[in-house]
Amino acid sequence: MPVKKSEDLFENFSTPSKAEWMAKVVQELRGKPVEELAWQLEENIELAPFYHPDEVEYTAALLNGTQEKNDWEIGEYITVSDVSQANKEVLEGLAGGVEAPFFRLKHELKQEELEKLVEGINFGYVSTHFSQLYPQRSPLRLLEQWVSLLKKRQVGTNDIRGSIDFDPFLDWEVPPMDDLVSGLKICHKELPKFQLLQVNASPFHGEVSQTSRELAYTIAKGSEYLAQLADRGLSPELVLPHLQFSVAIGTSFFVEIAKLRALRLLWSNVIKAYQANLQTPMYIVGHFALQSQTKNPHQNMIRAATQAMSGVFGGVDRLIVLPSNMARQEPSTAFSRRIARNVQHILKMESYLDRVIDPAAGSYYVETLTDKLATAAWEQFCEIEKAGGFMDFKG
Repeated sequence: MPVKKSEDLFENFSTPSKAEWMAKVVQELRGKPVEELAWQLEENIELAPFYHPDEVEYTAALLNGTQEKNDWEIGEYITVSDVSQANKEVLEGLAGGVEAPFFRLKHELKQEELEKLVEGINFGYVSTHFSQLYPQRSPLRLLEQWVSLLKKRQVGTNDIRGSIDFDPFLDWEVPPMDDLVSGLKICHKELPKFQLLQVNASPFHGEVSQTSRELAYTIAKGSEYLAQLADRGLSPELVLPHLQFSVAIGTSFFVEIAKLRALRLLWSNVIKAYQANLQTPMYIVGHFALQSQTKNPHQNMIRAATQAMSGVFGGVDRLIVLPSNMARQEPSTAFSRRIARNVQHILKMESYLDRVIDPAAGSYYVETLTDKLATAAWEQFCEIEKAGGFMDFKG
């Protein structure tokens, strides 16, 4: 007997209408008003308790564009105070499945210290990332050291992936835009797959009721960078391959999924406004919001699963799960780092979430929430632009 095609499996089942679903909801509520189940997320965003295909006027396109899967890089913080200890930690992490070590530098490294820090790393298999957490930081100088190291190793730089957290509007009183221009030119020539410019959205992350504001400020900041760099002779086509967005992920599961999806929609509109020929997809790095962490490491370990799923469903390109003891301002341990990375291994190796493009697509609730957040954020973004852009807006 031939097996029926999968699309015929439901032919004997009727498709209930929204009215039939609503009647069932009313019955189950036993007199409680359905309206009490609505969620007033923001002043202009109200969410119904459920959505039905009858309300969907279109089928949203997959937000991950031309990607063939939903794979993301497993990141891990490596705090660098002692270079030798940091090297041991990164090699331990790589052996445990880390794909994107993120070095948090506590002091400026000499060239020989940088070489010692990354000793034993095969740059062809992982991406390598840096942030400078000390005064008088110079991303341009670090970039030049990095290029020098790669040439010394005789590594072909065309396929080297990585980043330096360089957000001039955030970390400097006077944004070092000339350094940024010089660095982007180096990347364009030497490191085509390296990201130097970062739009750090973490300062905009707050209450869940301010999510559209977070999105509006994020794309406004990105747009401001494109405008100022264009004034300095760098086209969007040159800048975009070296740009990443760093986004804080909170604990509101569906909102965080929709926020990340909405961000891609919004940024694509910004790129269209610049009439840029976008060859490189938007690159999003997901970090757990520091506000989401408690002093209880066991609670943080439990939360980590749903927070990581929010990032993955939302389509992050790289994800860093915080060690569960970070809120205690303690150094991470081999255990806390292993548990953090294993959350991501489970999502890939057991849940196969890396194989499904835009997993939230087709969820009427998430699609509606994505659309409402994007619409509200775009209105606020337009207000920011009318006021002169990100640097001049006093909202």
